[in-house]
Amino acid sequence: MTRFTTNLTPAPDSPAASLPVARILLAKRTARCALGLVWLYEGLVPKVLFLDRHPEQLDLVTRSGLYWPTPDATLIALGILQAALGLILLAGWCERAATAIATLAMAVLIVLVASGRPDLLTDPFGALAKDFCLTACAAVVWLLTEKTPSLPSHKTSGSPPVPETHPA
Repeated sequence: MTRFTTNLTPAPDSPAASLPVARILLAKRTARCALGLVWLYEGLVPKVLFLDRHPEQLDLVTRSGLYWPTPDATLIALGILQAALGLILLAGWCERAATAIATLAMAVLIVLVASGRPDLLTDPFGALAKDFCLTACAAVVWLLTEKTPSLPSHKTSGSPPVPETHPA
């Protein structure tokens, strides 16, 4: 018979605990890797490796006036930052923070695109449909990643704390 703790989850030592945990971990890692791969691809391919093949990006940055020193340099720097964020997500480093940064950056980019080229929002191959999926991936990672305590926990291993004994 499976033992349950007070919060109705299987006890950690029960066989029933490993399957749901494994599936949750797989779902979280899949969502995180999908998010990371898209950021890596979107950073490297259109902004660094093939910048000249996507003049609409360069036009968008030029018309926004938000560049330094040149629109090309700004796009390359943005691409490198996006690729770095993708690598951080793929590595699983600071999952919640990386996911929050990716989602916030994506929202900022959507606003910039919408203000500069609203026609791109209706493009069937455009960013908006993809961004809805990325937001769902980010939500999965965010919800399934435990918060890291700010102070070290007294639980350093899976074993219960040993009570102190005092000689009589």
